[in-house]
Amino acid sequence: MEFGQRIKEIRIKKKLTLEELAKRTGVSASFLSQIERGIVYPSVESLKRVATALQVKLDYLFKEEKVPRKTIVKRNKRERFFLKDSKALVEILTSSGIEVLMEPLVFTLQPKGHTGKQLSMHEGEEFGLVLEGKIKVQIGKEFYTLEQGDSISFDSMFPHKFRNIGNGKAKVLWVVFSPRRIM
Repeated sequence: MEFGQRIKEIRIKKKLTLEELAKRTGVSASFLSQIERGIVYPSVESLKRVATALQVKLDYLFKEEKVPRKTIVKRNKRERFFLKDSKALVEILTSSGIEVLMEPLVFTLQPKGHTGKQLSMHEGEEFGLVLEGKIKVQIGKEFYTLEQGDSISFDSMFPHKFRNIGNGKAKVLWVVFSPRRIM
């Protein structure tokens, strides 16, 4: 099942209209409809907003079944999705469905790739480690340049995003921690 269909399934199960989901996400109902039908591919930021509004983890939008809390994910079996507008490949490092407190991801950003044009803000904490390349992280009105081996952690209630500022690809381990289990 495509993630757009999954979003629609969850939205309907939660008895939300497109308009209600649009209000909760700040994304237009027409854009959400296009996502659900697989016509457009949203940014990471838009996907995070939708997942938060639906009260599911980001990786749950790409899964069918609930998986046990203890799992091993082999490198070649990771869930992956490419966000064209963001020039970002996102790899999900866990296979623990929605019953998790943390969500580790690897972002591979092409030159000028980013996690979204809009700043993200939500409950929890985040941690990032630059594995390769150079990124600029924005937290509120402050900017931080990080290179290979540099890390950052912060309260997710501060508006934030990051982007590749190098000439080559940037690879970043990013962990999102939520203070409570979702669903």
